[in-house]
This record gives sequence, structure tokens and C-alpha cells, in this order.
Amino acid sequence: MNTKQEGKEKEWANNMVNLMFSFVSNKPNKFGIYVRYAKEEVDELLAHYEQDFCDAAPLLDAEGITRLAQVMYLFKSKEFENIWWRIENRVHDLAEVKGALDPYNISTILRSFSRSQENQMSGSDKLFFHLEPLILAQLDQFSIRDLSHVLYAYSIREVGNPEFYKAMDS
Repeated sequence: MNTKQEGKEKEWANNMVNLMFSFVSNKPNKFGIYVRYAKEEVDELLAHYEQDFCDAAPLLDAEGITRLAQVMYLFKSKEFENIWWRIENRVHDLAEVKGALDPYNISTILRSFSRSQENQMSGSDKLFFHLEPLILAQLDQFSIRDLSHVLYAYSIREVGNPEFYKAMDS
């Protein structure tokens, strides 16, 4: 694939994720007795864009994958594990690139995974273990708010090495 085509695909992926983020962050969330119908419509929308999200995830940079994780978190659907799986795979890839994930990206991604799907955890333990060295290396750069999201995600997941928890206690 030439770089021009690759650039267009990355632009498409970022535009789609940004559009969905704009939609989901501005959608109404008080539906009264019609909440079931609203959830069905969200699931229908996600079903329509499911393959697009799966195709977009590997093309996104740290900001894009963070935004896609937020989109899935804000939709709060119990379905579409394969989108979460693609997000997780891209985060693993970015974790291997030095400096690709900053404290904001890490905390927002972990927050999205820990509160998605009607507050049922998404993702695998492997993701949490893989992000530990990045968190410890950047610990002094986390804001208190971001660090609280990280600690919440790790505590409800009940994962982490003893050294990780020891560093969090100090």
C-alpha cells in the first residue's frame, strides 16, 4: 500500500471516530420510559458501523484509539466485544512504541475499559499487566484525577503485581 493511500485510510479512520465521538458525547441520555428503545437504537447504530470500527482501530494513533475507547464507553452497549478486542490490540501495539501513550491516554483507556458495557469490565488482564510498566514509568506525570481512574480500574479488575500496588501506596 502506498503512503498516499495509507494516509487517506488514517484520515478516514480519524474522521469516523471523531464524528461518532461528537454524536455520542452530545446525545441525550434521559429517555424516561423509552430507555429500552434508545438502547436498541444504539445497538442498531453500532451494528451498522461495527466493521468500520474494527477496520479503523489498527489505523489510529494514541489519541484516536483513546477516542474510540471513549465512544464505546459512552455508548454503554453490552454487545460488540470484537470492537473492544480491536481497541485492546491497538493499545498493545502502541504500548510497544516509546512515548506513544501518555498518562491521559492510559487513564482514559483504562477508564473506558473498566466502565464500559453497563459498568461490566471489558478487555483482558493482559492489557492491564502490559500497561503497568508504562504507568510506573510516568507515575509522576499523572494528574490526581487520571491516577484515580487508573487505581479504580486496577482495583475492580483485581489485577496487578505487588510492586505496582506498592508504588501506588507510596
